[in-house]
Amino acid sequence: MSESFLSECKDKVFKKIDALLQDKNKITSAMRYSALAESKCIRAGLIFASGNLNKNLSDKALIDMATSVELMHTYSLIHDDLPSMDNDAMRRGQASNHIQFNEATAILTGDALQALAYETIVSSSEIDEYQKIASIKALTKACGHNGMILGQQYDLDAENNEYNDIKNIHSLKTGKLIQVAVTMPHIGNQKQKIEYEILKEVGESLGLAFQIMDDVLEVSSDTNILGKSNQSDIVNQKLTYISVFGEQSSIDEANALSEACIAKLEDSFNRIDVKDLIDLAKFMVSRKN
Repeated sequence: MSESFLSECKDKVFKKIDALLQDKNKITSAMRYSALAESKCIRAGLIFASGNLNKNLSDKALIDMATSVELMHTYSLIHDDLPSMDNDAMRRGQASNHIQFNEATAILTGDALQALAYETIVSSSEIDEYQKIASIKALTKACGHNGMILGQQYDLDAENNEYNDIKNIHSLKTGKLIQVAVTMPHIGNQKQKIEYEILKEVGESLGLAFQIMDDVLEVSSDTNILGKSNQSDIVNQKLTYISVFGEQSSIDEANALSEACIAKLEDSFNRIDVKDLIDLAKFMVSRKN
């Protein structure tokens, strides 16, 4: 179910991205190259699945939110692959952006995708003004100097043995954006504060579980299946859940986090309304890439 659901979500988001990037120039070509590359679109899926709980949001509003989050994620991957960061040559089954184009263009492409992520929210005719501001604030906080970017810095520091809190690295670098994907459809909804807080907790735990499984797959899966190098963490001497806790303990932790999320969702919401969210919680720790 999850893979077909994600495929439907991806089709909607890719159609939107394609419409946004029609200009004929090098930057637009580089943006399309990475943003429309084969991907799971899990963050977009979380937007749509969580959006099932907010009957006041149209499908078009969810498409705009999902597109924004996926553009932000793609920007982060482009910068993460740069020689000054992880120096990875492969992403999403193809050459990394800086390999396909060049390092300077890749930096500019990431910057442009980040700007377009915000623009997609601001320009939406389907999201009310209050929720636009609240969504951009949440996205900025998740990806800014106390969120994803700080997580990236800690990740780099860990390579030099200057930082060793692997849970915090994963929660910031990966978890914050996943948390926003789960909560964005409900940001600013004053009538559902309790539900929002529950989804916030679920998003945080799912973000950590997802990245733990990424660490596991880095050592247990094939490069062709992953769509990226399965040696990157080893080559860069990355601090990972595997290197700290071992493979089986990491798998057990990811599964426990996912199961706790499912239990919380089942206890807090109508099970029919959260079915897609529960399916994704299972898929995020059972996936093969």
